[in-house]
Amino acid sequence: MRRLGPVLFAFLLAGASLAIPATPPAAAASARASDPVTLSEFSPESPGRTDQVITVAGAVTGIPQSFVRIRLKWAAGRPFTSRTDMAAYVTGQTIFTTSWNTKVVPTQLDGAGKLPFTITFTPAELGIVQPGVYPLEVEALDGATEQVVGVERTFVTYVPQGTAVKPTRLALALPLTAQPKRADDQTFVDDDLFGDGRLNNLLALASATEATATWFVDGSVLDDAQRVSRPYYLDGNAKQGLAQGAEWVTSLRSALSDNPVMAMPYADADLGAIVHNGLDTTTPTSLLVGSFATNQLLKLTSATTSTVWPVGGVIDRDTLDALAVNGVDTVLLAQAAVPPAALVARAGSAGVVDTVGGPVIVQMADPVLSGLLGTDGRAAGATVAARQRYIAETAMNGLTAGKAAPLIAMPSNHLWNPDPTFMSALLKPLPWVREVPLASVRPGKNASVGDLVYPAQARKGELPKSYMSGVRKLGRTAEVAMALPTSGQRTYDRAVLRLTSASWRGGKKAPGFAKQLTNAIVKQMDRVSIVGADDQLAVAGNNGRILVTVRNTLRETVKFNLEVRSRDPEQLQVDAPRGVFIQEQAEVQAGKAGSFEIPVVVPADHGQADFDVQLLTADGRKYGKPTKIVISATGYTGIALVIVGVAVTIMLAAVVMRLLRRHQRKDPVFPAPVPIPREQEEPQGA
Repeated sequence: MRRLGPVLFAFLLAGASLAIPATPPAAAASARASDPVTLSEFSPESPGRTDQVITVAGAVTGIPQSFVRIRLKWAAGRPFTSRTDMAAYVTGQTIFTTSWNTKVVPTQLDGAGKLPFTITFTPAELGIVQPGVYPLEVEALDGATEQVVGVERTFVTYVPQGTAVKPTRLALALPLTAQPKRADDQTFVDDDLFGDGRLNNLLALASATEATATWFVDGSVLDDAQRVSRPYYLDGNAKQGLAQGAEWVTSLRSALSDNPVMAMPYADADLGAIVHNGLDTTTPTSLLVGSFATNQLLKLTSATTSTVWPVGGVIDRDTLDALAVNGVDTVLLAQAAVPPAALVARAGSAGVVDTVGGPVIVQMADPVLSGLLGTDGRAAGATVAARQRYIAETAMNGLTAGKAAPLIAMPSNHLWNPDPTFMSALLKPLPWVREVPLASVRPGKNASVGDLVYPAQARKGELPKSYMSGVRKLGRTAEVAMALPTSGQRTYDRAVLRLTSASWRGGKKAPGFAKQLTNAIVKQMDRVSIVGADDQLAVAGNNGRILVTVRNTLRETVKFNLEVRSRDPEQLQVDAPRGVFIQEQAEVQAGKAGSFEIPVVVPADHGQADFDVQLLTADGRKYGKPTKIVISATGYTGIALVIVGVAVTIMLAAVVMRLLRRHQRKDPVFPAPVPIPREQEEPQGA
C-alpha cells in the first residue's frame, strides 16, 4: 500500500502490469456503453468514526486484454444538503465530486474481460468530519485515452455515535397479483401459474417481511391457485390438479396472518379503462368481489378495498370519482401523480383531494425508494448500490431540518417479481428507520393537493376501446346466462372481471381468453333449448293449441318467460293481445323438459306460418337467439262441419220420408168367418 497525497489506497491486484498499450477508440466506446463498474462490497455500510477503515470492492468488465485505470472521486468535507441534491448527483446533472486520486494504475483485463479491485480508505481521508451523506465515485478510465468508460456513483453515510438523526417512518406497500390463467371457472388457458417462480418469490418475501408491511392482494391469484389444485381443463383435455396450488394459498395465509392486507379490485382491474369505456357496474363489482375473494381464501375479515392502488400509480378525476362513490376513501399514487406545486406546498406523504363522493386521501410513494424496490437484485453489483442508496436516502431524510417526513415505498410495477434475498439485504433494519403500516400515513395541515396529473401516456396505455367494447358486450351476455338458473349464483362475474385485468395491457393474450369465455357461455346457454324445432307442427281448424317444449340439461332449475309470435300473421297468428303470447314464470327442473300450450288462430281457411319462440329473462332480456318453428293449419274443422251438416240433413230427410210413408199406408181387412149350415153338415156315422 502507499499514499497519494492525503489518500490511502490499496492496490491488491495480483500480477498487475505497468505497460500501457493503446486501446482503440471503438473498444473504449464499447466499454463505456456497457457501464462496466460494479461494486460487490461496501463495509461498513455506515461508518461511525473518522478513522474507521472502509473497504470498497468490485470489478470492471470490458474488452479482454484492454487496459483500464480506476480512480476514486469525492467532495472533501462537503455533504449533501438535501435529497434533491443527491438525485442530481446520481443522474450526473450536478458535479459534487471535486477531489480525486488514482487508486489502481492502468491494468490489463483478463481473458474474460474482467478486472477485480479492492480499495480502502477512511472518512478522514475524504475530509469527512461532520455527520452527513457524502458523494463517492468509482471511475474506470481507458488506459490510453483517459476517457471515462464507466462510473459507479455511491454514497458514504457518516453517522457517528450520538448523532441526532430524526427517525424516518417508512411504510412499505407490496403487491401480490398475477396475470389471470382461467377463462371460465374450470378451464385454464395455460398451466404456468407457478412456472416463472414469481408466486414462490412473493411467498418467500411475505414470510420474511416485517409485520408492518402492507400487502395489496389480488383475490384472482388466490382463486387461480386454489382452483388449480382440483382437476381442470386445458386445451380441451382433462388435467389432474396440482397440490402446489392449495399449499401455496395455505402458506401465504400463514405468512400474512400478522400483516395489514388490502384487497385489490379483482384481477387488478384496469379501473381507468373501465370508467372511460362506460362499464358502469364493473367498478363496484370488482371492488366487492376483490374484497370477498381475498377475505375468503386468506380467512380474514379485515381485507377491504377502501384503499386502492391503481395500476401505474396514477389516476384521473373521473376514475377517482367512480371509486369515491363506491366507498374508496384512500388512493396510493406515485409522486408524479400530484402537481409539483402541491408537493412543494405540502409537507408529508399524504394529502386530500375533493371528489363527488367527498374528500379522498392521497398517499404518495417516494420515487427513489420505490425505484430501489424495483431493482433487479440478480444484476451484478445491484445489491450494494441499492443498499448504499437506501441508507443515504433515509439518513438524509432524518438529518434535514424539521420533522422527518414519513416515506412510502412501493414497486412501480404490480407484476413485480422480487428477489427475496436482495429484498432482505436492501431492507435490513437501520437505527433511524421505523417501519410503520401504510394506514398510519395520514394528511397533515395544508393537506389539499388540488388537482391530479394523469399523463397522456397513461391514458394511451389503458386497455383499448375496441377491446373494452367487446368485454362490455360479453358482460351483458353473461348477465343473461346467469339470469335463468334459480340458484342465483354469479357464475361468470369473476370470469368477466378477469378480462378487465390491467395485466393484459400491451399484450396479445386477452382476446384468446375472451373467445374461450364466450364459447363457454354460449355452450351453457344452449343447454336450455326448444325441443323439436325442426319438426313441423299442425293445427286443425281456425283455432287451436300447439305445444312448445323446453328442455333443460343444466344441473339446476331454470325459470324464464316464453315469448311466441308469428312471422306471417295473415296466415296464422297467436291468439293473444297484439299477436304476442308470453308465458310468464315458466319453470323447468334440472335435467327435465316442460311443455307449454300456445293458442293460435287461423284467419284464412288454411295456411302455414313461421313462428319465433324466444326464451326471455324475467326482466325481458332475450336469452339466446329466437327458435323458428313451422305451424300448418289444415282447415279440417270447417270441412268437417260441412260434412256433418250434410249428413244430418240426409238423416233428417230419411226420417221424415219414413213417417210420411207410414202415415199414408192402410192396414189389411180380414172377412168375418162364415157359419156352416147344419143340413150341410155330414151325418154322424156316415
